[in-house]
Amino acid sequence: MAGWTEKTVYVDLSSEEVIVTSTDEKLIRMYLGGRGLGVKLLSELADADIDPLSPENPLIFTVGPLTGLAPMASGSVFTSKSPLTGTIFSWNMGGGFGRELKKAGIDALVITGKAKRPSYVEVRDENAEIVPAEELWGKNTDVCTKALKSKGSVACIGRAGEKEVLISSFVIDSIHSGRGGLGAVAGSKLLKAVVVKGEKERLPASPEKFKDLETKMLKLFEANPVLSKGLANYGTPALVKLLDYMDLVPCRNFSGRGTAFADLFSGEYIKTSFELEKESCPACPLGCKRRIKKTGQVLPDYDSLWAFGFNLENQDFDSVLLADRICKDYGLDPVSAGSVLGACAELQSGKINARELETLLAGIGEGSEPGKGARKYLSTRKRRDLSMDVKGLELGGFDPRGIRGQSLAYATSCHGGDYLTAFMVGPEVLGKPLLLDRFSLKGKAGILQVFENLTAVLDSLVFCPFSIFAINEELCSALLHSGAGMEVSPAELLKAGEIIWNLERIYNLKAGFTRKDDALPERLFEAGSEERGDGIPRQEFEAALQDYYRYRGWNKDGVPSQGKLRELGLG
Repeated sequence: MAGWTEKTVYVDLSSEEVIVTSTDEKLIRMYLGGRGLGVKLLSELADADIDPLSPENPLIFTVGPLTGLAPMASGSVFTSKSPLTGTIFSWNMGGGFGRELKKAGIDALVITGKAKRPSYVEVRDENAEIVPAEELWGKNTDVCTKALKSKGSVACIGRAGEKEVLISSFVIDSIHSGRGGLGAVAGSKLLKAVVVKGEKERLPASPEKFKDLETKMLKLFEANPVLSKGLANYGTPALVKLLDYMDLVPCRNFSGRGTAFADLFSGEYIKTSFELEKESCPACPLGCKRRIKKTGQVLPDYDSLWAFGFNLENQDFDSVLLADRICKDYGLDPVSAGSVLGACAELQSGKINARELETLLAGIGEGSEPGKGARKYLSTRKRRDLSMDVKGLELGGFDPRGIRGQSLAYATSCHGGDYLTAFMVGPEVLGKPLLLDRFSLKGKAGILQVFENLTAVLDSLVFCPFSIFAINEELCSALLHSGAGMEVSPAELLKAGEIIWNLERIYNLKAGFTRKDDALPERLFEAGSEERGDGIPRQEFEAALQDYYRYRGWNKDGVPSQGKLRELGLG
């Protein structure tokens, strides 16, 4: 198959052994790649009750069959058991790391064990080497990336990961970061970085047909105003004014909504205030990142604008810029960092000013208690009720009280409070691919599981999450056939997404999660919930959750039935 190198590389840091094996073709056909392949490998290599910070917990880096071929498909997926949530966790990372891994001839890179000394893994054309990194240990991601970038694309951790801060993440090429605490997994292994450089360009199976489909895909991007008018012009800050207008921006740790300074953080205002240039992932028609020409800093995404601006009621844009830069340098997840600081402010009945923000974030990066994440930190203060999380992962800046399908998506996500496992903001706010009543949960259960399955497919093909606004399973099927030489029908693709979703569910159940964990913070069900937009009606939510289980073929406790598992080939 043209889309696959058919090589999986295992690196054992403890024994310093590197083993190259053939990727099982059955795994490729059943799980596609990316998230699916990573989840399957993790379920085979690590028992669900494994300590996430033990040497046996693998870090898995995977690519997809269209990586390096299709537009918006240059990234990679990082998979492990999360030390923050205790769930299975995959994160679709932007940048060119995946393209380089594919060019190096590798479908999956699996790292286990613990190094004898700080080390990094260097990959070049199917060859992987463990290299000492004592001189990089103790350095943050900017210094580490500059030191290694001549060797290829750099995925590294900062001091937060080294200190096993539970909200730490990898940072790719100083720009792209993730969630779930996978930086702490690397730190526990004394793994500073993975550097990848490949020389083998991939070619589509049917070049002319693939070129036609690529042209069609680009036309679909151009025809979609969310992509071509919004994200392409302003990046994710394009969402600010719309979300504020619709009263969907949570503030003060979700105790309020709306902000008086949305205009100052909007994409339109930012564009007129700075001289900017686009920062694009390889072969991406959008270029949703923006870099300030004068300073070279990449502008914060909406996540950071919300976390350190709206959430903290902080209208000092310079301090938000600094907060985002600190997070990137230390390797911290800005959503989790901003969320836990918002809870800290409420705990202390005060506000966090710009100067305190810098000090507190640096403290988290150095291992202070809030770095445990909101749930764990607030539990030690006997105020877990202030933690705005699902399954231990803090919610992002999209208020589910006014996006009811998103509330169900948060609750059912195998990752926890991750809006990207099913971005219901698309149909409920942006009207893509169709506009749904955002104040109702009725009929959402069936739609949600289709969105979840499709997202699992896109993550497994390793398309950018924004691609969901323009492409569907039919186009993915055609691209797979002409690009990777894989004959997979649209229905089979969605079934693959369902298989992946169920495998993740099984893993979490084995890890001890139950029906009780498919829940939302109590604050979102507060008084006045029967009024539109004021809170989520509890009975309606519980009924929708049971509908969701039925659509999934699970029992009333959210456990997949034996019949459903046999149907999916999961035994």
